[in-house]
Amino acid sequence: MSEDTDDILRDIRRWLKIIGIQEAKPILTEALSSEDPEEERDLRITYHLTDGEHSTRNIAKRISYSRYWIMSRYEEWSNMGVIERNASTSPYNRVIGLEEVGIEVPEIPEPEDDDSEEEAEEEVPEEEAEEEDPEEEAEEEDPEEEAVKGASLTDYQ
Repeated sequence: MSEDTDDILRDIRRWLKIIGIQEAKPILTEALSSEDPEEERDLRITYHLTDGEHSTRNIAKRISYSRYWIMSRYEEWSNMGVIERNASTSPYNRVIGLEEVGIEVPEIPEPEDDDSEEEAEEEVPEEEAEEEDPEEEAEEEDPEEEAVKGASLTDYQ
């Protein structure tokens, strides 16, 4: 009896997947389309790299949009149900791959790294590194994080 149940469950899963793919394609096509071909390419790259392994920073280095643009897409896509995450601190993961629904995956560019800046920072002697400009440090911080740091309990009362 257990083998029969397993066979039935496998058949149900296979048919649900077929139905799901048919339903997912128009939803993904709409979510990943744009009148601007470059934006459409970047939407597809972003979605494809939303695999739980690539960070928004890593994806932003490969496309012409910022992390904040990516996070806005994540909010939209999450509401549509095409990406999900296990917990609020875990990364997003696509529900279904583009190839599975027959949407072409564009060529994924290598991330654009700022190696020259990193190398320059590494070459700075230790004494000089301690005398960095505090304004430069503040510019590197995330503006949202800065707002949270500057908030106090009295701001909410």
